[in-house]
Amino acid sequence: MSSRFDLQLLQARWVLGGISADELAARALSVLEQGFEGMGLQQLAGLTKPTLSDLGALPERAFADMGLKPVSREQAVSFLLAHIELLTSGTILSILKVFPAFSDSDRWRKHIESWSGEPAGLYIDMAEFVHFVVEDLYEEERLEEVRSVFHFLEQLLKGASEETSNLIALGFFETLQNFASWRPYGYEAFKPFLGSTSKQIWTEIQMMWTGKSSLADVIRAEREQATEPLRNRTTE
Repeated sequence: MSSRFDLQLLQARWVLGGISADELAARALSVLEQGFEGMGLQQLAGLTKPTLSDLGALPERAFADMGLKPVSREQAVSFLLAHIELLTSGTILSILKVFPAFSDSDRWRKHIESWSGEPAGLYIDMAEFVHFVVEDLYEEERLEEVRSVFHFLEQLLKGASEETSNLIALGFFETLQNFASWRPYGYEAFKPFLGSTSKQIWTEIQMMWTGKSSLADVIRAEREQATEPLRNRTTE
């Protein structure tokens, strides 16, 4: 916690409920050790395993000792969105940059707020993008924007790393198929937007789900397939 930026991040996470009372007290001690002063900081750092009810106005006083003004939840979320690279990476950052309609949406803002300053995880972030594409674009008949999404992902898949390919295949296309299958139009409505590589992935996902009634069935089938070579070797 060596800079004003780190202190602002700490404050944003606290305001959003991403830090426990006990952790905040420990952080206050760390701040004191770096040369900050103030009665609020000292009192907060002196607490042992405090609960929220023990803190009272101490957090606000401690942040004031750090030289920070009070911030609202909205301001805390805005801070995190301005530094979104702290919470996600790679493909998701590319999507946020290329599609400002998503990065600036209330949907994405609420998603970031709901995780209280903690990374949600790339697959959960991608699922949020799927909901945006289905509900905010396709269902609003913003078809050119849907087409641009599929084209962008198609380009990313060319020469992509295994991590990126898996995120797009399982995080986007499989999530899209599962989610859209419950909509009146079904997931087949998105097939016209597929490029050649995306179409291959799309088909493989469909084949994986063929004859399966749940995710558990899919996982069970994958495990059986993975152990099949071992069975063959033990019986030879």
